[in-house]
Order: sequence, then C-alpha cells, then structure tokens
Amino acid sequence: MDGAFYETLVASLPEAIVVSTPDGRIVYVNGALEELLGYKAAELEGEEILTLVPRQPGQRADPMKWLARWAGEGLQNQSRYLDLTGRTKDGLEMPVDVRVSEATFDGKKRFIISVRDHSARRDEMVRTKERHLLMSRILAVAADAIISVDAAQHITFFNLTAEKMFGYSAEEVMGKSLDMLLPDRFRKHHGKEIEDFAKSKQASRFMNERGAVMGLRKDGSEFPVEATITKVTSGGKPTFTAHIREKAAAS
Repeated sequence: MDGAFYETLVASLPEAIVVSTPDGRIVYVNGALEELLGYKAAELEGEEILTLVPRQPGQRADPMKWLARWAGEGLQNQSRYLDLTGRTKDGLEMPVDVRVSEATFDGKKRFIISVRDHSARRDEMVRTKERHLLMSRILAVAADAIISVDAAQHITFFNLTAEKMFGYSAEEVMGKSLDMLLPDRFRKHHGKEIEDFAKSKQASRFMNERGAVMGLRKDGSEFPVEATITKVTSGGKPTFTAHIREKAAAS
C-alpha cells in the first residue's frame, strides 16, 4: 500500500487528528478536526497549536509543554490528565479529551494529537454530581437516623437525625468504628452479623429479627432501636447503611 492510501485513510477517520512539530506548529489536520473546530486545513497549517488549545487563566504550563510531557505516557495516564479546553474558529470554547503520541517522519519528530469533544461527558458528570448532592441532602435531613460504614465497619456517613439520636456530631464519628455506637456486650455479635450479611445474597436485612438491637449514646445511656441494614457495592467496595428508629421504651 502506498502513501496515498494511508493519507486517505487518516483524512477520512472520524477521530479529529492534528499533527504538530515539537515547538507547537501545526503541519496537518484531518477532515474530522476541520468539522469539529470549524477551520479549513489551509487556515491552520503553520499556525501554533495554541490557536486550537489556548492557555487558560491560572494554567501554570502551556498546553504544548503538557502535550510534550505526556507524549510518551500510556493512554490510561493520559485519560486522567489530558482534559483541555479547545477553541473553535468562531471563538467558542469546549472541553476536549486529548491523546498524544510521538512519532518520527524522515528524521523529524512529530506529535500526533487526537481531539474529542467531551462536552456531553462533562455535562453528565455535572448532572451526576448534582444528583449525588441532592441525594446526600435528602439523606442528611431524613427522619430516620442513617449511618453508613465501609467494609471495615468504619463510619462514612452520619446524618442529622443520627447526631441527635446518639449525641455525637458527624465530625466526632467519621472514620471511627461503628462499635462506639453499640453497648460492649453487642459488639462482637454485631460484627459477625455484618460479616454474614456481606456474604449473603440479601440486599437488605431487618436486624431486629435476630434479637434486640440497642444503641449507645455519647453520654453512656443505652436505648432500644429498630434497624434495617442495606448494602451497595460500588467499584468493588461494599458500603453498609443502617436506617435506625428509636423504639418506645416498654411500659
């Protein structure tokens, strides 16, 4: 296959491609890049890469130095760091996902840069963050005490009702063992219950089915509760969440 074949292949790729010199001069763009940013190839050849990826306010390193730094890195590392801002011909800016590799042609070093518009991904990340914030605020003011722990049974969430019920602020309990909220005589048994629940196929369990459940306040007083525990696994790590209501003392 001759050079014309490869040139035609790259020109027709759906991925936007820019080729630049190490000092940031554009030597080639394909059709997808023209479509993405609104330029014709002739308008860009010989121009600085900063025309397409301008330096942002507060950015310590210019984009060309960033590209040069990561040219030899694997794609996994690049996906973490090379989220830049692209600029179209009409001046609009968009978040772009950039990948860069280094190659040599006729003894000359070149950077081959692929550019993807990730506005949709960025918008979805914003929406997800907003949903998580909304859910956390709802849980924070829920009528039930809600307490989450990790696999080691260290507290990761403690809502306002839990603060009132147990007498601790969230700051006092975060990262500490759930044992601090249980009378000493229940701790070993409760830990085993959580371990068994983690291994089971159940998504939730009413803890009172297996006997009385007692809470321990900061002042040392004990009180009976009704508790339901649920488990959710995210990123391979389980989180256990207890929904707790204080029981009226038996008359």
